Amino acid sequence: MVDGSTDFPPDGVPLIAHQWVLPLGLLSSVVVVGLVVWALKLMQSAIDQSEFSLMLAGCLVCSAAVGLALVMVMTLNGLPV
Repeated sequence: MVDGSTDFPPDGVPLIAHQWVLPLGLLSSVVVVGLVVWALKLMQSAIDQSEFSLMLAGCLVCSAAVGLALVMVMTLNGLPV
């Protein structure tokens, strides 16, 4: 069936199988919480040592956690990425 559309996956086909949504959601939640904890530890070290680079690293790790959470929520809810 060639109709010229470039949609992938086709309409009605989920990106992730239904039985994998809960395990992937829980795993991604654990990863995001771990990244946020790591970012907070980096920022605490930055305050203790008066290091700007550690604060910047903490902000980058935290923004990566937010990006990961956003993409996983979009993917698990079937929104286009």
